[in-house]
Amino acid sequence: MDDGIYIFISSKVAESLIIHRVEPVLPHGDMVARVSGTVVVVFEISKDGKVRRAMVVSGPKLLQSPVLAAVKQWTFKPYLLRGEPTGVETSIQLTVSNF
Repeated sequence: MDDGIYIFISSKVAESLIIHRVEPVLPHGDMVARVSGTVVVVFEISKDGKVRRAMVVSGPKLLQSPVLAAVKQWTFKPYLLRGEPTGVETSIQLTVSNF
């Protein structure tokens, strides 16, 4: 965060703050036709509820880009600390099935 203090919130808390969620758009083709799995994305939620510094830490290679692109479009209610909006860090596990 900008002030050098990192506040981590659980994925459950982060999910409860989602106000706009975009689902991953998977590419078409034989390679992706039967790919499924869980992609883990870590990111910051800024004071104004925007996703910043998102990156994939694990998951099937073919699913990483679409999941990351989707998560970057999410918006959240700001996390409040002592009544003030504050930036936080979190991770989300997104399970994708393309069957």
